[in-house]
Amino acid sequence: MIQGLYSAASSLSAAAQQQDVVAHNLAHATVPGYRGRGLAFSTFDPEGPTDSGSSTTPLRGTEVSREYTLFRPGDYQQTDNPLDLAVRGDGFFALEGPSGTVYTRNGCFELNGEGQIQSKSGLLVSGSGGPITIPPGTAKINIAQDGSVSADGTQVGQLSVVAFQDSTQLRRVGPTLFDAPPGTGSPSLQAGVLQGYREGSNVGVIQEMVNLIAGSRYYESTAKALKTLSETLQQRTQPQQG
Repeated sequence: MIQGLYSAASSLSAAAQQQDVVAHNLAHATVPGYRGRGLAFSTFDPEGPTDSGSSTTPLRGTEVSREYTLFRPGDYQQTDNPLDLAVRGDGFFALEGPSGTVYTRNGCFELNGEGQIQSKSGLLVSGSGGPITIPPGTAKINIAQDGSVSADGTQVGQLSVVAFQDSTQLRRVGPTLFDAPPGTGSPSLQAGVLQGYREGSNVGVIQEMVNLIAGSRYYESTAKALKTLSETLQQRTQPQQG
């Protein structure tokens, strides 16, 4: 009986965490460059009391073993905004974060008051020689597939597009931002930059809605099972009268 209670309770906790992740994905489904989150689950046999009092029958349960990020590309949307950029292939734009370089697939950029290219949140876009500045009065900004930035035909910088051989080294530090251990990234030789496009999130809304409904039903059934087990245990442990 205790085994059943423990298993149901741990499954309920895992189901709640899964629902939180699905809800988070749906909330960011329209955010450019967002990468969906997922959870991996496993069973475990913790040490502790058992149904029979014997160490040969450990309690078993379900737990979240790890959280992972889905790095498959999103759909590309044409905007014709010269500062909307997208990476075609494996690679990330590099930004100057408050504690070091961070990486993103969200290429919706803008100019700050000094003419520097920055993210919508105010992080400067890294170039091969530092931040990229567009001279005042520039009429046309061109960004080539190799990331070179030109203002009225004159090159003013080169975007840094960084690739990672092992994407598991990336750690999420914001809805569309990641950081990585120093030295793990390298300039991408195969990725191309698309100007006038932005990359949408890679969240499949329909699939996430299906996951949300399925998860809700699983949560409800597990909660009912836990309640039934708890009531049964309570009845068995009540003192007998007479």
